[in-house]
Amino acid sequence: MKTVMITGGNRGLGAALVATFTEAGWNVVSTARGKSADMPARVYQLDLSDAASVDECASAIKADGWVFDLLIHNAGFNPKDRKSSDGYFQSTFSIEHFSAPNIAEALWINALMPMALTSRLLPALSDDAAIVGVSSWLGSIGGKTNGGHYGYAGSKALLNMFLRGLALEFGNGGRTAVAVNPGWMRTDMGGGKADISPHDVAKRFLALAEDGQFKTANGSFINTDGSEHPW
Repeated sequence: MKTVMITGGNRGLGAALVATFTEAGWNVVSTARGKSADMPARVYQLDLSDAASVDECASAIKADGWVFDLLIHNAGFNPKDRKSSDGYFQSTFSIEHFSAPNIAEALWINALMPMALTSRLLPALSDDAAIVGVSSWLGSIGGKTNGGHYGYAGSKALLNMFLRGLALEFGNGGRTAVAVNPGWMRTDMGGGKADISPHDVAKRFLALAEDGQFKTANGSFINTDGSEHPW
């Protein structure tokens, strides 16, 4: 039986991933910022905005003796979620209102802390574990056609670079790292008019895992059908 860790498993794509991998017979470990007792998984508290929380989460997981075949970095932050903070999103989107500290928050949560968590969890990864980052088409430099969007898009581009670097650092040692574009989903972020449901995306992630495509795509940026996405 394979074991997967899915960060941010209490809503959206994360909840769909937890449900889908559980139904497929995987051992599932997940994280949430608060208590989520109703989740069908072993849940650890994790707040990616807090470096101490990352250390505490990793320490607790290692103390419990988990060994992961797959680590999915799903938890993240979109500046649009700060609707209550006047001008926050715009400060991460347009050059006129550019705020380096606010943009740095997206980079911290979406790229730096997932890599920090990966580092802390190295002893809990199997020899052939796959590290998968839930990226975004907005993080594609080659595919970018619209201006602005420095916070969220920049953070996903940085995550892509980090995963590429991790894959090269792993080399041919058995472990792999892949960035995945989940597509436009019907979530709080994507809205109701999006193309695909989180459940359908989760099933595609499961297929990629069980078909071994996270292994063969090592160091790549892919779509959920396995095709390559422009960097």
